[in-house]
Amino acid sequence: MKKQVPAAVASSICDLHCDTIGLWLTGSHLNDIRAQVNLPYLKEAGVGVQVFACYLPPSFPPGHRFQAVEKLIDTFEAELARYPQQIVHCRNSEDIEVAQAKGQVAAILAVENGNAIEADLKNLEKLHQRGVRLMTIIHAASNEWCISCNDVHPSFDGLSDFGVEVIKAMNDLGMIIDLSHSHDRTVVQVLKHSRQPVVASHSNAWSLCRVPRNLKNELIAAIAQGGGVIGANLFPGFLDSAYSRALEKRAGDLFVELNKMETAAGADLARIAQLFPEFCQRLRTAMQTQAVGVERYVDHIQYIADLVGSEHVAFGSDFDGVADLPAGIDDCRGFAMVLEEMRQRGFSSVEIEAISWSNFIRVFNAVCG
Repeated sequence: MKKQVPAAVASSICDLHCDTIGLWLTGSHLNDIRAQVNLPYLKEAGVGVQVFACYLPPSFPPGHRFQAVEKLIDTFEAELARYPQQIVHCRNSEDIEVAQAKGQVAAILAVENGNAIEADLKNLEKLHQRGVRLMTIIHAASNEWCISCNDVHPSFDGLSDFGVEVIKAMNDLGMIIDLSHSHDRTVVQVLKHSRQPVVASHSNAWSLCRVPRNLKNELIAAIAQGGGVIGANLFPGFLDSAYSRALEKRAGDLFVELNKMETAAGADLARIAQLFPEFCQRLRTAMQTQAVGVERYVDHIQYIADLVGSEHVAFGSDFDGVADLPAGIDDCRGFAMVLEEMRQRGFSSVEIEAISWSNFIRVFNAVCG
């Protein structure tokens, strides 16, 4: 693999999405450099804000979902408590400012998959009370109130009546709505009803890679018009069409197999988390001759910036949650390569600061206070 660029980071970095919490259920920890997101590498990379997602697989059985997310939050809190001088859970903008002043990483807590609330607004309120400040409202399969991007025959128009209530409740609570994994019609409906800016924390441009997970131009423009931000995702399958086509041919069965194993694991969060590393290894082996460079990642950043302005794009790595990464990027230290590529393309220091830091801070301040 190409050696990572050890360039100094010019400004702090916000990363809008990682799935590292799940690894902590399997014996990993915040100082474990086998994880793509860990404290030594966060410091080296200059990551000042890291959003940590509590990921709930679509297969997770009803009646156990909220309890599972609470377990993930417990895990998050316990892990951060081991390193109080280095990282802190931040619930508002003042918390982030204090963390920055102390040289701590500001950790923002998210939930990935609205299934977590078990269609109960009281559970949403409880998540907010626990410090959750961002929720990805759906994942790879639709539920009774929200349509997923993978749904080719939606049974309703993006959001049900209850789904609209969820959006309004998230606005009232001060919780950021995350549209990654949402169907096009879901995005339209959310933007119709939300009074606050939203994010797509780990999504890319459909025009450059035409997969359901990516956002079409009109949706990017609508998110930007409301003051929102798109966090660009590092997964090559969302970056490059040739890689995506090869992925379907060479490793499509692996995704089917993973889904079956996750379903078989039922409500065993630790078992589900243990399945992912082996899946990643098998996929990388299958895709090892189909490299995608960091240049393609910056293509998506540049495309979105050119389309709607540099104030509406950010970094949403999806570290520890995707099965492959661009060549030369092994972990969060790879942000140095991204910044260097942006400089080489002529992004100004003001644009780089906005994309790597202040764009998400603006939305966080507007929504969470």
